[in-house]
Parts: sequence; C-alpha cells; structure tokens
Amino acid sequence: MLATGLGLLAAPRILRAQGAAFGSRPIEIVTHSGVGGGTDITARMVMVHAPAEFGTELVVVNKTGGSGAAALAYAAQRPKDGHTLLLMTQTHLITMLRSKTGTQLADLVGVARATEDPQVVMVRADSPLRSVDEFLSTGKSRALKFGITHVGSVDHVATVGFAKAAGIRPPTAVPFRGGGDIVINLVGGNIDAGLLNFAEAEAQIRAGEVRPLMVLSDERVSSLPDTPTAKETKIDYSSATTRGFAVMKGTPEDWVARLEQGLLKSMASPTYTAYLKSSGQASTSPAGRAVWQAQLEAFSNDSRQALADLGVAQ
Repeated sequence: MLATGLGLLAAPRILRAQGAAFGSRPIEIVTHSGVGGGTDITARMVMVHAPAEFGTELVVVNKTGGSGAAALAYAAQRPKDGHTLLLMTQTHLITMLRSKTGTQLADLVGVARATEDPQVVMVRADSPLRSVDEFLSTGKSRALKFGITHVGSVDHVATVGFAKAAGIRPPTAVPFRGGGDIVINLVGGNIDAGLLNFAEAEAQIRAGEVRPLMVLSDERVSSLPDTPTAKETKIDYSSATTRGFAVMKGTPEDWVARLEQGLLKSMASPTYTAYLKSSGQASTSPAGRAVWQAQLEAFSNDSRQALADLGVAQ
C-alpha cells in the first residue's frame, strides 16, 4: 500500500515534467511588435481560423524591446510543449547576430512562413530620378541618400545589398525612427530614396507624393502592377520583410508537424488570402517548414557578412 501511495503522489510530478498534452491550453503567439504593428496584425489574421484547426484558443503576447530580444527571451523560458509560437522576422536574426540575446538560430525550429512583404525602391513624385535608368545613372555618379530605420537594421543591410547588386555607389544611410518617418522625409526631399513596404507608403502613393521605381521581388505585386521588379531591370536582387513562426528546439516533433499543418490550413483561408492582397504582400507568402527554415539560415548567413562589411558585427 505504501509503494502504491508513493506512486500516486509521484504521478502528477511526472505528468508536469512531461508537459501538457497538445491543445490542452491556449497557444501563445509571441511577437516583438506592439499592438497594431505589422507582425501583431499578421498574428491576429492567422488567429481568425487557427482555433478551429488546433481545437484551442490562441492569444497574442506582445513582448517589445531590444529589437526582438525580449520576445526571444520570453519564448526561451516557456515550456517546450507546442503551446508557444514565436512570430519572428529578420530583425530577430540581426539581433541574434549582434549578440543581444542568449538565444541563437540553432536554438529555434522554423515551423511555417506567414508573409513575404516585398520592399520597394521609392522616390518622391517630383524627384529628378524619374526612371530606373536615371536612378542607376545618378547612383553611379554619386552616393544616393537612403532612409533607414537604424544602423545595422534589416533595411540597412538590404539597402547596402541592393546598391551592390545594382552596381551603384555605396549609399549614404540616413537613420530615422521608423518607416513612417522615412516616408515623411522622402516626401520632404531630405533623402533621395527609401526601401519601403507598400503599406508604409500606400497613402502617399495614392496621393501622388511618392513614386515606386522597382519592386525587390521575383514577381510583380498586385498592389503595384505597373511597377517592374528589380530582376526585370537586370538587377539580381530581392528583399522582403518576412515573417514566420518558430518554436524552441526540443519541442516534440509530432507537435511541430501539427503546428505546421494547422498554420498552413489557417493561412489558406479566404480571410488570410484577402489580407495578403490588401496589404500588398505576395500571394505565395505562406510556406512550410522546409522552405522557411532554409530561408532563415540563408538570411542569417548573408546578414552575418553584411554586418561585418558595415563594421557593426560583434
């Protein structure tokens, strides 16, 4: 009887050590953006149909600060039981490369890609850089002023990469607080150009204050059907604000597979498809684990070299 009693007392401890059964509690989606930010909105759009796929509720946990470091630290402390999803962008990878967090890419497992938001080379409407040819010609004769969010940021890396691929002089990077400020200064004539997402400058494009010159994607986007891709202009370069889901390594493999399947089904819904179209993002954005993991690793490798070239690596 004593042995049986001890076994019964130990059972709850064993169950707790093994973690809760998948779907037994809400799934947290951890983002580094505040409420209303692009990543936060993406999470909430996925959540429209996800509860039906997973049989449990989903909640957004906004952990801002440290360019993704706070979100990474929070996700790393949660149980590895499939109930914590990190919705990450290239910003998290840059932060990891610059050693602002103990968590590194090797500690994460990509689950599914959610968005591919192509960056667009934009100039003000009355800019003397009226065409791609004029833009490239001028860029070869002098360093163009590009707005960026901050030194060593994702858009800073992309700006330098684009300039190299386009064969123009290394640009003069002018840092601002965010995409909105870049647009304001672009319209004001304080910078020559910016790499921006369609949604960041949609109002100014429709008002005729900003002119898109080329989209840094493999295909034209529905929001800018008349704007050529960089590849159409013989520039072999693409760049996008990419968001996708990941879990901490150690999460059971069968639960990772269930998360991947459920997320892809949720993102195949008409609601999510309409969201991608209305926000100017690629219709091919959703992708599975293999594609997303490879993309994370490729971006990390490319960014490591870019940061070293910029002199802002560790």
